Amino acid sequence: MSIEIVKREINRFLEDSSPEVLAIRGAWGVGKTFAWNRFIEHAQNEQKIALKKYSYVSLFGINSLDVFKFSIFEQVIETNLIGTKPDLETFKTNANGILSSFGRKYIHLLKGIPFIKNANPALESISFLSLKNVIVCIDDFERKGSDLNVKDVLGLVSVLKEQKACKVVLILNDESFQDIDLEEFKKFREKVIDIEILFDPSPSECVEIALPNDDLVSNKLKEFCATLGINNIRIIKKIERIAHILKDYLSEYEPEITHQALHSLALFSWCFLAEGEHVPDPDWVKKIGYTMFGLSDEEATPQDKLWKSVLEQYGYQTTDEFDLVIALSVETGYVDEAKLQEEANKLNQQIIASKSESSFGDAWRLYHDSFDDNEDEVCQKIYESFKKNYQFISPMNLDGSVRLLRDLGRGKEADELIEFYIEKRKDSPKLFDLDDYAFSGDIKDKKIQEKFKEATETTKQQKSLREVLSNISGKNSWGGDDTEVLFSSTEDDYYNLFKSEKGEHLSRWINTCLKFGRFTNASDRDKKISESATNALIRIAKESRINARRVAKFGIKKEE
Repeated sequence: MSIEIVKREINRFLEDSSPEVLAIRGAWGVGKTFAWNRFIEHAQNEQKIALKKYSYVSLFGINSLDVFKFSIFEQVIETNLIGTKPDLETFKTNANGILSSFGRKYIHLLKGIPFIKNANPALESISFLSLKNVIVCIDDFERKGSDLNVKDVLGLVSVLKEQKACKVVLILNDESFQDIDLEEFKKFREKVIDIEILFDPSPSECVEIALPNDDLVSNKLKEFCATLGINNIRIIKKIERIAHILKDYLSEYEPEITHQALHSLALFSWCFLAEGEHVPDPDWVKKIGYTMFGLSDEEATPQDKLWKSVLEQYGYQTTDEFDLVIALSVETGYVDEAKLQEEANKLNQQIIASKSESSFGDAWRLYHDSFDDNEDEVCQKIYESFKKNYQFISPMNLDGSVRLLRDLGRGKEADELIEFYIEKRKDSPKLFDLDDYAFSGDIKDKKIQEKFKEATETTKQQKSLREVLSNISGKNSWGGDDTEVLFSSTEDDYYNLFKSEKGEHLSRWINTCLKFGRFTNASDRDKKISESATNALIRIAKESRINARRVAKFGIKKEE
């Protein structure tokens, strides 16, 4: 049923003082309660509510009719207070109203009452009698306690209407009823319920209800949620909460950063929280690479192809490190500011570069956006743009470019780009370590894998003695690459290092070297490290009396 029809029916219900029962049905999470609250608040602002009192009660966990009755009384407020929650003062007002209506002989009931729920049995017993001409909203019908049966609830609803001249609204999801409760509900609904409406808003209607504001975040989320078909207001509100946090953190970056953050946030929230065969698995989305760019993937399953079509329709192509931070925010419920800004900084540089005339993204647009017979132009533009923008290009982008060139018979240019990339990015050696790269599974080109491995091993071999000791000093573990550097270093290397260093760290470094020979199960390689360092210290000790004293504190004498 259209949201406008539902709104019109609710407005009619509120404007008419005649007792009646209205049931609002709908699937879990579509926003039945949210919409009801919005509509009744709007009606109150327009002064179009016939009755003067209102009570909202959730049946969640309520196990007895007496508690249910008292809850209705306890939650009563004046309709001009709709939008606020009942408090101690409204409870006192309701209680005093009861006593004044029952006369002086009941005034003693209030003496000493602390005004808390279930404080006075006598007050509980007469509270229901005071209810009259009240709009009563009963929510979470299907989540009532197991000891409260449907027949009793509907019986009380009938009493409210027939004997108390109340207007009653039931908000429920009859698909969530237990079998016995559902049978009872079907049996008595015709006798009790006057009007029954199905709340089944479209995704675009849901976002208008959940996101009424006209700001940047709301407008973008309306577009993204509607495109994904999200009609669960609980999910939309969760997206909105994180979206505003992200916007505040990313306000200083290029606007494309915020756009990507909100675009990815809506997608990952949907994947994590929604259900359905067409909803992609979030882990699958986190791993997608250039298969989304049209590069062949013979291993794709029918499920992969379905999910891929969903993402293509949404305009989502690949997942990068920035997207992974957004996905983590959805999983954990909070935003890791340090990680977010680290990846935002990298992405921001790429976006600034992409706005240049020779942008890498523009070169790829020649490939994606037409069926022209322009192979030479595409390859040339990608090749040239790659070389101009290499500092902003990730290993995954390198792989996509290389594979395209190879598929089009340009293996020589592909190899040249690999060599060029490694040479130009050698100051960022961690870039080549695929074991530490989140999207290593997307690097399919064998030549890239081979060359990156060589570059990583060369970098490890080129570690200086100083770098290794600085890294492992004070630790109880180290890598095989570290011990290789220590083993390969000569006595002269140790001597030159010890003589050139100054500071508190020098003693820690020396002790680190010497302890290799003090292990109970020291290998020949361990002993060699210790011996080289010891011989260097003996040379230093022989240079002066003061250095002999300095070396002695490590348990080494120059006579050794």
